Amino acid sequence: MRCFLLLLTPFLGFSQYLSSEKKIEFNSYFDDGKEIIEKSWIEDGQSISLVEINSNEGTDYRYFISDGGIEVGAYLYPTRDYGKYFKVDVTIVNNSNRRINFLPSEIEVSVKGNLRNLEKYTAVSYDDYSKKVERRQKGNEFWTSFATGLSAGLSGNSYSQSNTYGDYGYSTTYTTTYSPALTNLQLQQGQENLSRLQQEQGSRMKFISEGYLKKHTLFPNTTLEGYFLIPFHRNITSVDVVFNIAGKTFDFSNTKFH
Repeated sequence: MRCFLLLLTPFLGFSQYLSSEKKIEFNSYFDDGKEIIEKSWIEDGQSISLVEINSNEGTDYRYFISDGGIEVGAYLYPTRDYGKYFKVDVTIVNNSNRRINFLPSEIEVSVKGNLRNLEKYTAVSYDDYSKKVERRQKGNEFWTSFATGLSAGLSGNSYSQSNTYGDYGYSTTYTTTYSPALTNLQLQQGQENLSRLQQEQGSRMKFISEGYLKKHTLFPNTTLEGYFLIPFHRNITSVDVVFNIAGKTFDFSNTKFH
């Protein structure tokens, strides 16, 4: 099982990120036109691998760490989802003979960059994020309903003007006619739009509820997959993520791979 993390600092070459003292095993092959180079080593009793993926678009680097029958991996990338965040896709595999507890509160996140209040850039809990999503969705429904009512009221009106010539010259008369049929048609269309929005938002909330990482017990030979979010800022230059699971530390920080 391969588990990955993409670090934000630019990679200038493999030799610049691994100490020459480490005994590295190399394995290379091709997959779907891409050259894959796997470099594995042992550090502090953990099995660590760097996967280098070369394609016409450039080079990508991914990682996974294994320790005592537990494999942990993550893949980090910017995303927009009711706000802008770094999204961290996580996979945890329990190949040990005992059950382990995963607690999101034990994920450590630290960022570097030219910005204030670095301490606020940490893992967002499911409860905090779901509350934000609910507020956003209710706001979306309110403004959709408001726009529907306003549009229906205006669309039910038709306008005309007539010009007449009398003793004192031309005069113009403006007439507004209200059509219940047009209003009803617009309201039906607006209701369909609102229903569609509610269905889409309901599906999105279900995805969040099922996919966002929460407290979970992994029994032997089971896997947990999910994600969590970190607030985004354009001045962030690197994101370090450390998982503390079953008394073990899985360190995906940048310094780990220097």
